[in-house]
Amino acid sequence: MTELCAIACSDAGVVLRSPESRLKFYRECSHGNVSLRIQGDQPVDPFVFESADVSLICRADLLGSKNNASVSPAAYIASRYQRDGDDFARSLRGTFAVILYDHRSGALKVWTDHFGVQGVVYAESPQFFAAATDIHGLLGLFASPPAIDPAAILEYFQYACIPTPRTIYKGFSKLEPGRLLIWERRPSIRTYWDMKYPVSRTSRRPGSAWAAATFDEVRSAVSLNLTGLDDGSRAGCFLSGGADSSSIAGLVGQLTGRPPQTFSIGFDDPRYNELHYARLAAKRFGAASHEYFVTPRDILDLAERAAAVYEEPFGNASVVPTYFCARLAVQNGVTHLLAGDGGDELFGGNTRYAVDRLFSNYARIPSSIRRWLIEPIASYAARRERLRLFHYAASYVRRSNIPAPDRYFSYSLISSTPMEDLFSGDFMRDLAGHDPLAPARNHFFAAKAEEDLNRWLYLDLKIVITDNDLRKVTRMCRLAGAAPRYPLLDPTLAEFTGAIPPDLKVRGRQLRYVFKKAMRDVLPREIIKKKKHGFGLPYGVWVGENKSLRDFTFDVLGSRRCRQRGYFRRDLLESLWKKYELVHRAYYGEALWMFLMFELWHVVKFDRIVAGSPEIVPIASSSR
Repeated sequence: MTELCAIACSDAGVVLRSPESRLKFYRECSHGNVSLRIQGDQPVDPFVFESADVSLICRADLLGSKNNASVSPAAYIASRYQRDGDDFARSLRGTFAVILYDHRSGALKVWTDHFGVQGVVYAESPQFFAAATDIHGLLGLFASPPAIDPAAILEYFQYACIPTPRTIYKGFSKLEPGRLLIWERRPSIRTYWDMKYPVSRTSRRPGSAWAAATFDEVRSAVSLNLTGLDDGSRAGCFLSGGADSSSIAGLVGQLTGRPPQTFSIGFDDPRYNELHYARLAAKRFGAASHEYFVTPRDILDLAERAAAVYEEPFGNASVVPTYFCARLAVQNGVTHLLAGDGGDELFGGNTRYAVDRLFSNYARIPSSIRRWLIEPIASYAARRERLRLFHYAASYVRRSNIPAPDRYFSYSLISSTPMEDLFSGDFMRDLAGHDPLAPARNHFFAAKAEEDLNRWLYLDLKIVITDNDLRKVTRMCRLAGAAPRYPLLDPTLAEFTGAIPPDLKVRGRQLRYVFKKAMRDVLPREIIKKKKHGFGLPYGVWVGENKSLRDFTFDVLGSRRCRQRGYFRRDLLESLWKKYELVHRAYYGEALWMFLMFELWHVVKFDRIVAGSPEIVPIASSSR
């Protein structure tokens, strides 16, 4: 793994000591009060470029580039910058984080890729500004550990991650995807690319034409992501049996002319094993298929290591199947794994998109009829009658009256539970009324779109994809020793999907309508027709049935150290467990997982930082 860091001192007299490299290879480029540093477990020279005009370091997996970019990405990027200026990044394909110092203007510039796969964080003090690809690359620059941001904790429990640009630490920020950060005595941020949803001039063309164009665009994106993998045996595909991963695997087989290597996860519990569709797809493609069955023991083996590879608390439980799937691929000689992330958020594949339209229909009824007729009748019937239908009707009316996007989050633990039932009084005072739904609302209403469906897609690209799914897959692949690629998140393909009419993405209750039409000759019929299921983990049920898993959870969350952190009510664990056993195991089991990973992050990361030992085992070494 390659890590980048740049420091710009506001006073030329300030000297920051160059740290000892924690990885094998290290280079530093210094010019006056600006220092660019790069380190890695592989030679870093291809990712460094220096000339009379610019100094540049990067972490990049560029696709389809000419001029020998695969041999020297830094030299290629520098040439594009000198030719096209700041906007060069818009037309790059692949993933990248770039830090450049322009000797002529004296500006330090930082880019992250279109969807933020190669993340960048930055911080500022009175003495210096710094940017890096890892928060821990910045920590050693400060005399004391940064303070935890209470708002970040609240947002973590709302989204299972901390949405960009906030980080777990006060004063540290993540650079948003598709952004350029420029430091010239003070930082400023510009957008070089963002997802848009224009009203297409061709929106009236028939659905069959859109389907044909969709197939061509997806096939082109998959082909692009095979760049540099001439030996097809080095490329593998995640295969869940869903439409996205199955389409990619099928197209890889077509493009390479050889059976794709596919990797699938099941669970060593027949109640949750859903390998049937993955096996159907593998059989259709003649794939060299590989399977791994996750057990409760695997959770115990991975949980602390998973917490350690994230810079901040991360609560997506599917890190577990993702890691073991990637490890299986590495064990079979695969170096690059193609993932299907992004398809739902580009083509309309999440169930909530269709459900939201049902709720939105209620708003079309005249307000006087809703207020004086429907709502009183529904409320009265729900109170007086035991028929489930009346309770569903009352629930529909209640949720319809919650505006988007708040409506989707109304069942979350944070939104549905009084704050005083979760958090301590001191912590609630520190929150100062912070609203955890602000990030979702900001994205929803910032979308350059006319239809609510596209606003939902934009919101999910920002939080579900950038802040959650990409972090999950990227970090777990690195931990296992594989490099992930995301064909469906090619920016050219994404821009194409922005112009697809919304009713071709979700038609009635049919999700990803045009995508499935496009892939009808690739996918088995059963996958075209199947209902969506996630790549989840049955921790929520297993923790109540497996003694070792339950004991581990209680040892971590019931420890004195956890209870004394001051964030939560001291009886929170007991309260959650009681609700877990009596009310809803899956729901409160998911909450227990988020609290578990939150505390494990403190134990394996933050507590070491406070103790003055910020160095953690590098990701590149932690899979050994």
